[in-house]
Amino acid sequence: MANATRVGEERMNMFFQTLQDELNCQVHHSGHTREAVQRQVERARKKARYVRPELDELAVNAFARENESLKGFTPSLPAQVVRDARHFITTMLERYNAKRDEDLIQVTLDRSHLLDLWRFGPGASNGVKGTHTADKIYQHMTCTTQAEPLVRKLRLRDFYLSAFDCVKGSEGVTLISGSKLATVPKNESTARTIAIEPSGNMCLQLAAGAYLEAAMRGVGLDIRSQQPKNKAKAERASHAGDLATIDLKSASDRISIPLVRSLMPPDWFALLMQIRSDSMQLPGGRGEVTLNMISTMGNGFTFPLMTLLIVALIYGMRAQKPRTPNLYIDWSDTAVFGDDIIVPVAEYADICELLIKAGFIVNADKSYSEGPFRESCGGDYWLGRDITPFYVKRLQNDPDIYVAINQLLEWMAFHNVFLPRSLRVLLSFLDEVFLVPEWLQPYSGIRSSRCPRQFKYIQAQPSRVRLRDEYFAMKLICGGYIEGQGPDMFYTPRPKDLVKTCVRRSRLPKCYLDGADPLTRSATYSARIEFFLSAVL
Repeated sequence: MANATRVGEERMNMFFQTLQDELNCQVHHSGHTREAVQRQVERARKKARYVRPELDELAVNAFARENESLKGFTPSLPAQVVRDARHFITTMLERYNAKRDEDLIQVTLDRSHLLDLWRFGPGASNGVKGTHTADKIYQHMTCTTQAEPLVRKLRLRDFYLSAFDCVKGSEGVTLISGSKLATVPKNESTARTIAIEPSGNMCLQLAAGAYLEAAMRGVGLDIRSQQPKNKAKAERASHAGDLATIDLKSASDRISIPLVRSLMPPDWFALLMQIRSDSMQLPGGRGEVTLNMISTMGNGFTFPLMTLLIVALIYGMRAQKPRTPNLYIDWSDTAVFGDDIIVPVAEYADICELLIKAGFIVNADKSYSEGPFRESCGGDYWLGRDITPFYVKRLQNDPDIYVAINQLLEWMAFHNVFLPRSLRVLLSFLDEVFLVPEWLQPYSGIRSSRCPRQFKYIQAQPSRVRLRDEYFAMKLICGGYIEGQGPDMFYTPRPKDLVKTCVRRSRLPKCYLDGADPLTRSATYSARIEFFLSAVL
C-alpha cells in the first residue's frame, strides 16, 4: 500500500510539472482562454491528495488555536441587527411549524417532529464499528451525557429499536465523553480536521439539520438545490459586476456559542447545546479539549445552522434600511450556501464588517466585489465565461488515471487548448488503453464517440456484505440500504476509494453507430476530443 502511494505521488508530480510547463507556453491565447489557462496553473494542485503525516499535526494545532481563540469571545453585533435577525429566525420556524400542524401556532420547536427526522450518518461514528447504516443499527448508540435522554426517547419511539432492545435485554445506549478529532488530506500543503461524533448525537444532529433545512425552504432557500444557483449568480456577476462573492475561512469552526445564543430561539439553543459534543478527544494521545464553538465540521447540524445564521444576519442588516419588506429576502440578488455568500456589491463592505463582528473571518483572497472574476461553490467565472480548472486528486491506479485523462480532455475541448505532452504523460501510466462510449463512468476508460463496437471497460467491484440478522431487514429495505431477499440480503459499504475493479467486455447497443452521447456532449465538443486523441494515440 505504501509503495502504491509512493508511485501515485511520483506520477502526480510528473504530471503536474508537465502540465504547468505546457500551460506556461500557452501565452498566445487571449480573453477567457488566457484566464482559464492561468487559473489552471494556479489551482492545479488544489485537491491533490498527498500523504504528509506532518500536515496532520499542523492541522490539529491550527484547530486547537481556533478553538482557543473563541474562548470568552462575544459578538459585537449592533443590538437592533441582533433583534431583527432573531425575529427573522423565530418567525420562520413558527410559520414552518404552523404550516405542518395548525395547533403549533407560535411554536418554534416541535421535539416530536424532530425525533421523526433522525437517521444515521454516512460516515464513521465515535464508539461504533463500520460506517453503513446496516452496521450501526445493530449496535448500541453512543452519546454524551446531556444527549442521553433524547437518544433514549428516540429509541423508545421507534418500534424496531425498542423491540430489539427488549429482546436483547439492554437499553441500547452507551455513554461516551464526546467526539474525537480526525484529519483527512485536503491538498499537498494542508490537511482538514473533522469531528467524529457519537452515533446517537449524530442522529439527533442530522434531525436538527433536516428541521432547519425544511424551515429555510419555506422562505425560498433550498440547500439541496442551492449550489447551481450560486454558480449561476457568480457567472452573471462576473459579467455584470453587480454582485459580490464572499468566502469565509474555517467557517465551520467559527460558530461561537454566544452568537447562537443571541440569534436562535431559546428552545432551539437549548436543543443544540444538548445534542452537540462539548468536548473533543485530540489524536496522538493529546487528551481532550472543551469546545468553545457550538459545533465543528462533521457535526450533523453545522452546515444548515451556519447557512441560517448568515441569512439572518443579512436580513438583520437590511432591516435597518427604510422601506425594507418585512421578513423578506430578495433571492434574485442574494445566495447563501454555507460560507459561500453572494450579495449586491453595494452591501459587500457592510456585510463583511457584520460577519467579522459575528466572529467569522472573511477570506479576502477568495472574496470578490470588483473586477471581471467571481467564484462560488466551486465555479470560477471571468466575464461570464466558465474558467473552472480541473483537479486531479490521485493517480494510484488505472481508474484514477482514466478520470484524470477524461478531465483533461474535457477541459481542453471546452477551452480549445491542446496539451499533448500532458495527455501523453497520463497515457504512459496505462498498460492498455480502453476507449469506451461517452455515457460510461469516467473511471471506465477514455470516453470517446469513436470507441470500437466491441470494447473493454473497467467496472467497479464494490464489497458486498451479507446481512447478519434479518431483524431490521424490513426497515433497511424501506430505507434503500440493502438489496436482495431472504437469506441473500446484502448491503454495500461505501468505499473510501475505488480500488476493487475488473475488466469487462461489452458492445455498443443495437442501432448505435458510435459511442457519442448527445445528452452530455455536443458534436463540436466530441469532435475536438477525437482530434486530440487521434493526435496522441
